[in-house]
Amino acid sequence: MTLDRRWWIAIGVAVTALVVVVVSRTFFSGPSEECRPVRDILAFNDQQNEHIASRIEGNEGLPTPADDLAYQAWADGLAERAHNVTSPELAALSTDLAILADEFTRSLPTLRAQAESRAPGAPTPPEVYQLEAVNARIADKLSRLHDACS
Repeated sequence: MTLDRRWWIAIGVAVTALVVVVVSRTFFSGPSEECRPVRDILAFNDQQNEHIASRIEGNEGLPTPADDLAYQAWADGLAERAHNVTSPELAALSTDLAILADEFTRSLPTLRAQAESRAPGAPTPPEVYQLEAVNARIADKLSRLHDACS
């Protein structure tokens, strides 16, 4: 049994339509609904990083007490956005990120006090190493969120 030419055309059109639907859903549908709040967190973090970097650009060394407000806005914004994440795995990562950002922000005055009271040539204040560890954990959480929703 041979198929009529019209049937071959109809089959070709159906297969092409199916391929177009699969490709469009796979590559062009945008982020899933559960990733939208995560993308908002990542975009907010990028904006705040630029804002904070522009504020502390002229500072020599440590952020000033006035810069603490920018860091606090960053931590608060991450916490607000973490509440919008509904996926359990992503919510856990987002909440951890917000907690770490708050810990980092709350440590800045201690770091500043340790650095200012230190004698010239004294060893690096221990708070520096603690903040480096917190910063590494923040970077890890951001990377994991990015990988999960990109």
